[in-house]
Amino acid sequence: MKVLHIGKFYPPYRGGMESYLADLAAEQVKQGHQVTVLVHNHHWGKLMSDTEFSNDQGLQLIRLKSTRPIFHTPLMLSLNRQLSKIIAEDKPDLIHLHWPNPSLFTLLFNQQAKQIPWVMSWHSDMVTVNSSKLMKLLYWVIKPLESRLLKHTQKVLISSQNYADYSPQLKANKNLTEVVPLGINSKALKGCLEGKKTASPDWHKEGFRLFSLGRLTYYKNQQMLVESMPYLVDCQLFLAGGGQLESQLKQQIKRINVGLRTSLLGEVSWQHAHQLFSTCDVFCLASHDRAESFGVVLLEAMYHDKIILVADTQGSGMSWLANNYNKGFTFKANDVDDFVKQLTNIKDNYETISKRPKQFDYDIEKITEMVTVHYQSIIN
Repeated sequence: MKVLHIGKFYPPYRGGMESYLADLAAEQVKQGHQVTVLVHNHHWGKLMSDTEFSNDQGLQLIRLKSTRPIFHTPLMLSLNRQLSKIIAEDKPDLIHLHWPNPSLFTLLFNQQAKQIPWVMSWHSDMVTVNSSKLMKLLYWVIKPLESRLLKHTQKVLISSQNYADYSPQLKANKNLTEVVPLGINSKALKGCLEGKKTASPDWHKEGFRLFSLGRLTYYKNQQMLVESMPYLVDCQLFLAGGGQLESQLKQQIKRINVGLRTSLLGEVSWQHAHQLFSTCDVFCLASHDRAESFGVVLLEAMYHDKIILVADTQGSGMSWLANNYNKGFTFKANDVDDFVKQLTNIKDNYETISKRPKQFDYDIEKITEMVTVHYQSIIN
């Protein structure tokens, strides 16, 4: 089968949507498909990036010339021409769209693309309740185009039913939706477990180890984790990731005097992140907005056989993952008292919980096979 993916970015750009696309495309090649991936080139100069082509073990990757993001959104330049070229030369059987990505609206004006079946991975809504007024206004303009994209899509793959039940657009198009969880390349992670019994040099010698990984942005809600630390005197918290809230979090840590037990690690390497996964006691994800649609980092924690504690944010797949995992726990979103209560319970019963058997059902090989079944149902 010949598959064309059109996504937003691609590694080394960091993000759950990007890592899933890379793992899915690579596994599809391994399973015998011919795969092309078309994304924005995130290596911007002052105003825009250039087009770059590469071929890695049979996977053709095109990082297309793009503008710098405006309102968090880059735009692909010459997408229509590149799309027509790919269709003429490669003759894809199916186009797999990864939403949100306004550059995809170009497909609505390409007659060749509209003659090929479309599948869409709906990674998240463009706006949520907590989005800014400006973003909501922009979405009001964009929504008709989004609806037209859905009209031309044969199937919409969603990572959890929880998300579909709270997404206005998905509820309006529930006849298109199919649940296919995200997955990760567990074989690539296997080497990270070799040092599992060796403590990461970051951790202090004493204290229950709490780890969280993600961009320092409003919906990830790291500020709530920091706020809980005065009540968790026998715990240490490590936050990995960079973002616009770094300065604010530093000030918060200093103001409430928890700097000896709370560390902002900044951007960390892939290897360093998994060393922290493998040596923490609990992985925490406090996101309080549906912008956190699933949480690929939770899959990584689960692969490392870790206890996870997540917010029960309505419409997010986080709680669905936790509730279907034998070492998963939830707390009331944005509620410091309940977070402390649930974490204290985990800490008091840590030995018993840790002895529960390892449970991991999200290997990219299995997920890719599920995606292929939907491809075949459309093509056939």
